[in-house]
Amino acid sequence: MSDAPLLLTGASGFIGAWILRRAVELKRPIVACDLAEDRRRLAQILPGAAETSLITWESLDVTDAEAVEALVERHDPVAILHLAALQIPDCAAKPRLGAEVNVLGHLNILEAARRRGGLPVVYGSSAAAKPRGPEQAPANLYGIYKKAGEEMARIYWRDHGVPSLGLRPYIVYGIGRDQGETSALTRAMQAAALGESYEIPFTGRFSFQYAGDVAEIFIRCATSDIEGALTSDISARLENVDDVVAAIQTAVPAARITVAEHFRQGPEEGFDTTAIERLLGAPPATPLAAGVKATIDSFRQIAAATPA
Repeated sequence: MSDAPLLLTGASGFIGAWILRRAVELKRPIVACDLAEDRRRLAQILPGAAETSLITWESLDVTDAEAVEALVERHDPVAILHLAALQIPDCAAKPRLGAEVNVLGHLNILEAARRRGGLPVVYGSSAAAKPRGPEQAPANLYGIYKKAGEEMARIYWRDHGVPSLGLRPYIVYGIGRDQGETSALTRAMQAAALGESYEIPFTGRFSFQYAGDVAEIFIRCATSDIEGALTSDISARLENVDDVVAAIQTAVPAARITVAEHFRQGPEEGFDTTAIERLLGAPPATPLAAGVKATIDSFRQIAAATPA
């Protein structure tokens, strides 16, 4: 194993914190970058991990091209894991800032990778970039920004030889998921764990992905030999919101979880996991019932350890 670290942007976010947990478990050095050093999610996911010498914390604004380049040069990572982004509600409320972070920030990462001789970049795209509905197009600015990121990565491979892989998570759940529209599924699991009622504000058919699996895929891909500008879905398995509720009620028979009638349109076809299967073989895929139970158990443990 190389002694060179991985470099992670968006380290204080939900998936970022799970990636840090997995890096610590693998004893892999990692540079954790974010605008603010916020360790709350990591403290939930892996208590005590924030104090390990395996994690080097750095403040980084990905919209600052000079700062990005200087940090990459200073740490000389083996690969970049780029997750810094604003989510759907923030992109809708602050479209200019959303474009600066999600598009310009992505460009700055690719440019820093180019200047380091073609450093591999594994970045968080999204199922939101996929076409859907009667327009067969992304449904919001966030999805448009993520699609733009995929196209920029394609050009950076064609023109500069920067290898990249854009992973497209769909609805990722697990402890620490507390932002974004689709965090409602995790909130429902938390409510069940605490004996509270909760209404999931939408119904529909989606791919539900356990955060531990997603983190494992990001790290394993970043330490694989990437050739080209690749994109990949995390999973092609689709299930209904009602299936999530059924899994919650299996874990907590007395759970008071309901589902609103509002239908949320998501992509339901065209899923392709070829790229990660070629890199990793069969990717990890925790069954929904097992992932929901693990999440509820973790919320119960957190509640038990929290002073009244």
